[in-house]
Amino acid sequence: MRELEREMEGIEEEDEEGEEGTGEKNPYLQMAMQFMKSGARVRRASNKRLPEYLERGVDVKFTDVAGLGKIRLELEEIVKFFTHGEMYRRRGVKIPGGILLCGPPGVGKTLLAKAVAGEAGVNFFSISASQFVEIYVGVGASRVRALYQEARENAPSVVFIDELDAVGRERGLIKGSGGQERDATLNQLLVSLDGFEGRGEVITIASTNRPDILDPALVRPGRFDRKIFIPKPGLIGRMEILQVHARKKPMAEDLDYMAVASMTDGMVGAELANIVEIAAINMMRDGRTELTTDDLLQAAQIEERGMLDRKDRSSETWRQVAINEAAMAVVAVNFPDMKNIEFLTINPRAGRELGYVRVKMDHIKFKEGMLSRQSILDHITVQLAPRAADELWYGEDQLSTIWAETSDNARSAARSLVLGGLSDKHHGLNNFWVADRINDIDTEALRILNMCYERAKEILGRNRTLMDEVVGKLVQKKSLTKQEFFTLVELYGSIKPMPPSILELRKIKRLELEETVMKLDMTTARNSS
Repeated sequence: MRELEREMEGIEEEDEEGEEGTGEKNPYLQMAMQFMKSGARVRRASNKRLPEYLERGVDVKFTDVAGLGKIRLELEEIVKFFTHGEMYRRRGVKIPGGILLCGPPGVGKTLLAKAVAGEAGVNFFSISASQFVEIYVGVGASRVRALYQEARENAPSVVFIDELDAVGRERGLIKGSGGQERDATLNQLLVSLDGFEGRGEVITIASTNRPDILDPALVRPGRFDRKIFIPKPGLIGRMEILQVHARKKPMAEDLDYMAVASMTDGMVGAELANIVEIAAINMMRDGRTELTTDDLLQAAQIEERGMLDRKDRSSETWRQVAINEAAMAVVAVNFPDMKNIEFLTINPRAGRELGYVRVKMDHIKFKEGMLSRQSILDHITVQLAPRAADELWYGEDQLSTIWAETSDNARSAARSLVLGGLSDKHHGLNNFWVADRINDIDTEALRILNMCYERAKEILGRNRTLMDEVVGKLVQKKSLTKQEFFTLVELYGSIKPMPPSILELRKIKRLELEETVMKLDMTTARNSS
């Protein structure tokens, strides 16, 4: 190459001096000369291969991740394994070789892995477990070896495997060539994970939302020593996540993050980020310069229920939907577990229900299986309220099917109550083999439904004036806020006082005890004087 460059330099000098060569020019030298004049450069090949799975430009810190709570302490300790690894080894602490992040989709498992690598300042190797799975035997195992070879050559580093359940399912469940390839890939992954135990140079972080189907050999200590479960964020966590995603957006000074966070109960970080983006798009569409609380609340409803359906409907249709939703709200406000109503609306959503009532319920009771027998009966009564209102307002001869979905929910809840042994007959508790008692179970569930149905009719009949007012406001305004609804309840409602809760009873007893102590002190002071 150098000789070719020297020959070309000689040719260029001859051209500059204007001397015309008498001999015939070499055509290969002419082509090379034109190539060098074009500005292109030849890069000399080296034996070192560029990393294939290295993700460059990872600049995520813990400040970009919110809603973690105490989980952040666990992740900060992982960072210390890289920055203060020698201190751990000197004191005999074994550095874990793998960390498994478990949690529902969208809570930010991938973002947390990037934040660990960004805070520690190490290389970040990322791959999806589905990339390991191929039709041809041996391809997935070779990719596992290549991934960990690159991580070893560029240590210290973080290896992140997304959706681990794609390759880490329990072995032996799938027959045929596909199962053979998956098992071979998993075996290679097990061997690779064993190679970094206690060193702290390469730490594997994997994420999954199905930890129950993973192979026991994969999740045992020594491969994945730490298992961190990341739950859905709470109220404070949702506020922090909204504030993080609102950093680069023009937010109004009086924006109420608490109101938006309370309206997004059960949502994860990805959904909250999408709410901010939807609100920003709507702001640009309206030609405004700031995001308001109402923008975020409207975006939250779009994320949860879909876009508004703008089709025209008759006044009778609006009234029928309003009676359906008002009945559920009026009955629910009588029960302690379901009285926290956020809003009512009869604005239909595209592809969804015609209207809905948003009730803020206790997450632990309704999602974690901590409901009492009375709470389930209250829930069944609320679900039967639309059917009762349809009969009271239109009569038995004019019933419609608008309440069909809620009635199905009531039937399922009643059957679950009976099978759970919470009914008077104790079916499912004393009789483990219930196949021969299907008729008895259905009869008991029907008795519970009839009881709750009569209860719903009684509540609606007692609050007829309140129902008329709520229906009229809904037909007029299409939506009622929490404050507007409870104002109508105070003016027109006939709500029976609820029994005091445990906290209220404790408060009453504490006040009584304080009064007793004060009386004793006063009596003692009088006697001494």
